[in-house]
Amino acid sequence: MKKTLIALAALAASGAVMAQSSVTLYGVVDVGFTSVNNSGTGSTDNTGLTSSNMTTNRLGFRGTEDLGGGLKAKFQIETGLAADAPAASTIGDRGAWVGLEGGFGEVRLGREYAMTFWSGFLFSPFGTGGVGNGFGFANRVVAHGATGQANPIWNSNAVTYSTPRMAGFQAHAQYAFDEIAAAGNDAGRSAGLRLNYSAGPLMAELAYSDTDGGATLAAASPVLGLTTSADHKSVVGGVSYDFGVAKLMTNFGQEKATNAATGASIGKVTNFEIGAVAPVGPGRLRASYNSTKIDITGVATDPKITKFAVGYIYDLSKRTAVYATVASLKNKNGANLALNGPASTNSVNGRSTGYNVGISHVF
Repeated sequence: MKKTLIALAALAASGAVMAQSSVTLYGVVDVGFTSVNNSGTGSTDNTGLTSSNMTTNRLGFRGTEDLGGGLKAKFQIETGLAADAPAASTIGDRGAWVGLEGGFGEVRLGREYAMTFWSGFLFSPFGTGGVGNGFGFANRVVAHGATGQANPIWNSNAVTYSTPRMAGFQAHAQYAFDEIAAAGNDAGRSAGLRLNYSAGPLMAELAYSDTDGGATLAAASPVLGLTTSADHKSVVGGVSYDFGVAKLMTNFGQEKATNAATGASIGKVTNFEIGAVAPVGPGRLRASYNSTKIDITGVATDPKITKFAVGYIYDLSKRTAVYATVASLKNKNGANLALNGPASTNSVNGRSTGYNVGISHVF
């Protein structure tokens, strides 16, 4: 159960009391045992505790204030944490914004989710965590690294607008300022659109974003091997339908890197995932298949990666669950990715297998 606090702000000099605001403290603590085994010459294995295998760890505050006339002020500050080996965290790294909501929709100012994050999360049985995490998330990290973008999940310095939901449809638009004074360097500038539909058992969405890599490349991609300044364009989408006995879902995405100066194509990452979540006993059975192709301009052979994952969540209560997931990843044509888990290294064209077993608690 979430804890609700009543925040009373007092003016010390006058003793006057300002308007009340409801504030909610919430969070997730998720830790599990993870083992990853990689095949081939030069590969390494690893075993240990990892965080956020089922649900991402976080500590957050969110609140609203009724301003009257259907207008509300809102805010959220959410911070990630590693419960297996706590380290320094940046307050608000998982989002920090203030906004207004009314009949016109909602406007948020601050650090918010990128428009193209949601498809790989909402339409993936395993989302972003553990050995089963969807390539819709993982490959966005690879592709964004190629264009110098350290984080494809959130945009800082962003203005985000959401329309009211009408006939099942809701549209979102976002613009993130680069806030770089140097001429010719717009690294981090991003614009995105997202259209979502939700009605009964059906949900679907499509999103697009255009992010500037700037005049210099922050870090070359270990997969694409890019060394030139690149801009980054994303097209993602997904659909799900809940049949009652099972919820089927699929998502796709394509991440393109182009030369910032000429617009010429440098490379792209294309991913596809299909999966299902089914109620079985007191919990849920999850399964997915992921496929990814990396197309590097001028290179004849395209690296490919496929992954199968299956898992079960056993609900001990509405807030506490135990879970287990197993996954197998196969590299082809020069790829060398490994499953998500303790740091390990896979060989070219190697196979990576692993599992998570853990506990997740929501408060």
